[in-house]
Amino acid sequence: MTDTATTFERFGEVWETGDVDVVDELLPADVVYHLAPFPDMDRAGLKQFMSAFHAAFPDFSLTVQDAFDADDRSAHRWSCRGTLTGDSGLLPGPPTGAATEATGCHLIAWRDGTPIEIWHHGDWLGWLQKAGVVPALG
Repeated sequence: MTDTATTFERFGEVWETGDVDVVDELLPADVVYHLAPFPDMDRAGLKQFMSAFHAAFPDFSLTVQDAFDADDRSAHRWSCRGTLTGDSGLLPGPPTGAATEATGCHLIAWRDGTPIEIWHHGDWLGWLQKAGVVPALG
């Protein structure tokens, strides 16, 4: 099996750099990427999403705290930070200049050393609230 932690670290670097062409090396075209509340994405859709996200948060940084493997599955717990300083069609409204942070994890199903299905779980609501995109609840 491929070193899942190394593959995930390279995937995390794509979020940081915006160099989405690297995704072609890491994921098959028919990968299924789940990121609620967005529709499921294949590799092309994920690359578009990542480009738009990086445009909105060009200083995005990701830290992986833990990575676990079990046969054909892996889990990767992370924290991230960014500042909404860029225009992007991903989010409504102009950049706020607000810093934000969140935690989450990726659960990955592997076949023959290749990620075939990925579940991205993170505090999307908290991320958007701290970025000034969504008002705080309550």
